[in-house]
Amino acid sequence: MRMTTPTDLLDAFGRKHDYLRLSVTDSCNFRCLYCMPDEPFKSTPSIELMTSQEIFEIAKIFVDEFNISKIRITGGEPLVRNDFETIIRQISTLGTSIGITTNGVLLHKYFELFQECGVKNLNISIDSLDRDKFKYITKRDLFQKVWENIKESIKRGFNVKLNVVIMRGFNEDEIPEFIALSHHYPIELRFIEFMPFSGNSWEKEKVIPIAEMLSLISQHFTYEKIEDHKNDTSRKYRVNEESKGVFGLISTMSNSFCAGCNRIRITSDGKMKNCLFGADEFDLLKAFRNKEEITELIQLGIIKKHKEKGGQFSEMESVRNQSMINRSMIKIGG
Repeated sequence: MRMTTPTDLLDAFGRKHDYLRLSVTDSCNFRCLYCMPDEPFKSTPSIELMTSQEIFEIAKIFVDEFNISKIRITGGEPLVRNDFETIIRQISTLGTSIGITTNGVLLHKYFELFQECGVKNLNISIDSLDRDKFKYITKRDLFQKVWENIKESIKRGFNVKLNVVIMRGFNEDEIPEFIALSHHYPIELRFIEFMPFSGNSWEKEKVIPIAEMLSLISQHFTYEKIEDHKNDTSRKYRVNEESKGVFGLISTMSNSFCAGCNRIRITSDGKMKNCLFGADEFDLLKAFRNKEEITELIQLGIIKKHKEKGGQFSEMESVRNQSMINRSMIKIGG
């Protein structure tokens, strides 16, 4: 029985962290260019990954001790993990909001599980609506299956967000087609600026800032601003009041939202990262396996959080991708 009340997890800048992003694997059935490093990639050996029970027990500490109210399961691609169903069933007992970030190709196997366990929020990555370009970016000819699962997710009433990484010279010409989806379907369509991670060949010239995206959108649509919430990463709009959905822009590079960050990340090998871009990692799994108390380590990790972008850069012009200390996106979990 709990003898103390949970405490808010605050950093040195007064930001409250109540959103836990749990990576359960760094394996994936896609090979997206902006996520995977260029060099040959090896997934983490299973002995180094958190087990389903460790995932549950560490998540429970965050919920019980630190008022975590939202958990998002990420990867790699989380649905490729053999014990994914066990993970979801255990996490669903914690009483938090649960979300899944996925590439969508295996969703049809888990719709009933999600509905049974109260999972309502699905973030699905899709960077092109063109089959050939989809195949180029993912290295997989699976656009049709992903699109069928997106439509089925909407039909079943899930809260669907479609994540689109916009890269100059690749898919900015598809922005109008994506915007049209947000008008005709009850979804949140989110354009994400291309971000630098270890080995992903990031170049600032490939980044299209949100101001430029809005200018491109205005050439095809009128649109109106709608209300954002305190911890939202996206700035949201809609075409008009008849739109069934909305579109948002996530400006990690050109206009950051660090001041409202409430996110904690745990990698699949049990390292806590207090920032997506941060070099600092705190080995919760090692301490947990050694039967050590991890609450103080969690608090230390949050107190050491930098004000902005992991302390590695502030303006996009100052980014030197080769000198950044970080993992590849697939190793972090997004």
